[in-house]
Order: sequence, then structure tokens, then C-alpha cells
Amino acid sequence: MGIILVFIFSLMTVMGGLSWWYAAHYNGLVGTTKILTIISVLGLLFSFGYVYEKGWVRPKQTQSTSTKNNVNSNLYFAQKSSESESIRQQHQNEQNILQQLQKSYGKNVGDVSFDQDTKTYTVTPTNAKYIQSVTTMWKYPKTNAKSIKTMSANYVKMSQSIDQSLKGSYTLQVKRSKNGPVILSIKNGQATVMNESKQ
Repeated sequence: MGIILVFIFSLMTVMGGLSWWYAAHYNGLVGTTKILTIISVLGLLFSFGYVYEKGWVRPKQTQSTSTKNNVNSNLYFAQKSSESESIRQQHQNEQNILQQLQKSYGKNVGDVSFDQDTKTYTVTPTNAKYIQSVTTMWKYPKTNAKSIKTMSANYVKMSQSIDQSLKGSYTLQVKRSKNGPVILSIKNGQATVMNESKQ
């Protein structure tokens, strides 16, 4: 753009100068050619100023914009890929915790399942002695208050360990039996005991 302006106004200045000289020597329109020449000179000065400020060649904005868009696009997909990988890793960690809980409770307590939507691990007793023990505790809560407190404290520690490992807030709940109600629920280090009157 700058080169074009300089070329045009240089050409006009030269033509204006020649016309002015011709008019002065051959009784032409001296005033008109003089004004045109002055305008051309001013235009030439302006074009030099433009070149000084903007440079000789105008940068290709389309290429710059395209490059910027490509960079933004690459960053977007890289971020999405990172988020997907993070989610996949979190799901894998949740399954690892589930397997550990199943090993810990499988023999003496029962089954452990996990609901990903509610972030809830559920312990379902299948061991006959354990079922009998919790049934008795919840049937006579006042007599077995100490045992219920000890049981709650143990599950609270396990819940805190889960939250720390997964860096999140998860619920750990215990059912009385396979078809029985939830008797204990722990979240954020707080245990909620459901006694017979609440079931």
C-alpha cells in the first residue's frame, strides 16, 4: 500500500512540475498547474509519512488471523483432550478404590458397589455374623450405643481416606443387609446413623 501511494504521488508530482513549467513558458494555466503540483507534493509528503508509520508493505492480516485461529483451535482441542484424560483417570481411580474396598470388606462384611452418578460407595453385608451383629445393634441402639459409635468411627476413617485418595467428596454408606435399608451414611467426615425409628 505504501509503495503504491509513493509511486502515484511521485508520478503526479513529476507531471505537475512539468505542466507548471510548460504553462509558465507557453502562456498556459499557470495557477491551475501550480495548485495541482502543490497538491501532488503534499500527497507525496503524506505518502512518505504513511510509509514511515506503516511500513512499505501492509502485513497480511488474513495469514496472521488464520495462524491465530489455528493456535486457538489447537489449544482448544489440547484442553479438551486433557480434560477427557483427566476424567478417564478419575474414573479409573474410582474403580481402583472400589476394588480395594471389595478386598477389605469382602470376607468379613460383604459386597461393595459404586454409583458413579451419585459418587456413592455402598457396603452391602452378606456375611451372616456381620448381618446378625448390625441387626442386633440397630434393634437395640441404646444398649449398643458404644458399638455403633465404634462402627461409625471406623467407616468415617475409611470415608476420609476415599475422599483424600480421589480428591473429592464421596459418600460411603452401609446397608443392614442385601434387602435391608441403609443404616449408616458418611459424607465429608460426617456420619449419619439411621435407627429403627428413621427407617
